[in-house]
Amino acid sequence: MPGSYQTRAPRDSDIPLLAAIADETLFPGDMMESMIRPCLDGQGDDLWRVAVQDDTPVGFAFALPEALTDRTWNLRAIATAPALHGAGAGTALLSAIETALSGARLIVIDTTQTPDQDRARRFYAARGYVHVATIPAFFGPDEDKVTFVKSLPG
Repeated sequence: MPGSYQTRAPRDSDIPLLAAIADETLFPGDMMESMIRPCLDGQGDDLWRVAVQDDTPVGFAFALPEALTDRTWNLRAIATAPALHGAGAGTALLSAIETALSGARLIVIDTTQTPDQDRARRFYAARGYVHVATIPAFFGPDEDKVTFVKSLPG
């Protein structure tokens, strides 16, 4: 049933499906193994959550603490299977990250101004994230960095 998602920590067995989702949405899937490995091995400070439906991974999110800050975290990626966009898996993941970051003060999310990121910017704004900055030509000559933040109660 659409919208019935649970979230959990990642497992080794999730890697192939998460890599396929990454490949379809954000970055080359072959990067997934090296990105998620520290979390799976209990090392590093990164926080990962996986959205599952009937115990099948359908999305992921991960955040890292920002160096030299007071309890600020950066949501580095959030992605769901394209067929499920708009069905609630992304909301479940974002909520799971926020809950897991109890004690955090601020979450930062960076995106771009490009049309393919319109949906992402609307998604963050609808969930209480505030657009606080745009840095022109940050990622490239025609690609600005658009930053959203949300204060957490921790």
